Amino acid sequence: MQSVVEIKRDEQQGEVRIFSDAGRILRPLLVVENLKKVKTFKGDDFTFQSLLDKGIVELIGAEEEEDCSTAWGIKYLLKGHDDPPVKYTHCELDMSFLLGLSCGIIPYANHDHARRVLYQSEKHSQQAIGYSEGHKGIVPRPEYFNGQIAIVAVNVHLGYNQEDSLVMNRASLERGMFRSEHIRSYKSEVDNNESLDKKRKSEDSVHFGKMQSKIGRVDSLDDDGFPFIGANLQNGDIVIGRCAESGVDHSIKLKHTERGMVQKVVVSANDDGKNFAVVSLRQLTYSKRKLPFMNHIPDPFLQVRTPCLGDKFSSMHGQKGVLGFLESQENFPFTIQGIVPDIVINPHAFPSRQTPGQLLEAALGKGIACGGLLRHATPFSTLSVDAIADQLHRAGFSRWGHERVYNGRTGEMLRSLIFMGPTFYQRLIHMAEDKVKFRNTGPVHPLTRQPVSDRKRFGGIKFGEMERDCLIAHGAAANLHERLFTLSDSSYMHICRRCKNISNVIQRSVAGGRKVRGPYCRYCESSEEIVKVNVPYGAKLLCQELFSMGISLKFETQLC
Repeated sequence: MQSVVEIKRDEQQGEVRIFSDAGRILRPLLVVENLKKVKTFKGDDFTFQSLLDKGIVELIGAEEEEDCSTAWGIKYLLKGHDDPPVKYTHCELDMSFLLGLSCGIIPYANHDHARRVLYQSEKHSQQAIGYSEGHKGIVPRPEYFNGQIAIVAVNVHLGYNQEDSLVMNRASLERGMFRSEHIRSYKSEVDNNESLDKKRKSEDSVHFGKMQSKIGRVDSLDDDGFPFIGANLQNGDIVIGRCAESGVDHSIKLKHTERGMVQKVVVSANDDGKNFAVVSLRQLTYSKRKLPFMNHIPDPFLQVRTPCLGDKFSSMHGQKGVLGFLESQENFPFTIQGIVPDIVINPHAFPSRQTPGQLLEAALGKGIACGGLLRHATPFSTLSVDAIADQLHRAGFSRWGHERVYNGRTGEMLRSLIFMGPTFYQRLIHMAEDKVKFRNTGPVHPLTRQPVSDRKRFGGIKFGEMERDCLIAHGAAANLHERLFTLSDSSYMHICRRCKNISNVIQRSVAGGRKVRGPYCRYCESSEEIVKVNVPYGAKLLCQELFSMGISLKFETQLC
């Protein structure tokens, strides 16, 4: 029987339930009664799969876990540890596995506030960008990491790291720290012809293919509907071609701000009987250099993003912040060994957030870097604060990790000691380059005629009551009028000054048999004293909807 099959014996219901569907969460546990089989292995020549085959390790699902009596560690299986003794069926591989992967890798999580640990394990682990270890020799190693280790100083630097902002070393970024390249994937599904329902019409079936599309350009597509490897796609191009037998176009188009070079095209099928395709694009940027024979054609190259002002970063302890200033290396404070920090974080970030685990991580990393022993930092196997202080003291540093630093601008020794040490930092996916938004006029909603809200659709910028209050306080009346009226939903309506009701534009007959088209008041049966007023279309729409409910609004007008 496969090790991923889950069997649940329910004695109360008198049932045996077997689970073999995909997507279930399983976790490995040691089987206590089979631990003696470990002696059959010779030396260290065994793999995780061999442990599964021998029954020493078992994959347990959520249903099976209810019937298991699991020990937290091997020491709980020893005689005399529990009183009265407990008969365990399974044992954890390590106590940190109780927390799961995202939370288990947080160093000194037991010293942090629970909210910050949840920040890291839930949000930042999903938002962090992966980094490759690089090439070791000829063959690249396939390990990826969600951050890099930086030398972090806890200090106030020119006021640019207030309110969780960070000050970074420009030279460190130029050497490649936190540099990343970006790949975006597009996925699409179509029905499999073999699994089509007989009741469905063949004209409704959608398949991959190339056809002349009205929604975008198809120049880079092959006949199968997929772009060729290396194709340079711009916004407005079709990235995956799909069409129905009836001729309806279901293609996927690159939206505004999306572009890139095709890196990979994968076509496969899933368990639901649908064929799907995934197209990976390496995002590109454009250089401003001009070649003699290319006076107006931009030169595309792979987009490798270096951190810029406004990019978001986070430590492993939920201390998130944006980059507020890039400082030159020579202006940073430096230690007597010449160590210059890569990141300067504000000391006010620690007391209220209650994350001393980051300080302990930096202190322990500093001691290890200076020749100390490698240590575990899980919540169940952490070193004590005194042990970390002793390790730093043996390395020649202050017991609490503080250092004497010198002003990079004047060379004078600073009076206060600065805490400095290596800390693991993550670059998050929230970057200023992806948040930049601008618009004059563009697409509007068909009902309200106000700008749409999606950035990829070239939508408008949200402008609420608080923003309006700020412009009023500044006295920028013309700017306020432009934002909320001219560039939003400017419209007009006709008002009769006699009865103060709305006048409609109609076509009517006049003396002499002629027909004229213009504003006319049906209440006064006159076209005189009708004025044209500029109003937002939202106000006009509200007036029309109230009129359809039998509520008529009257408008006071004044010539200006």
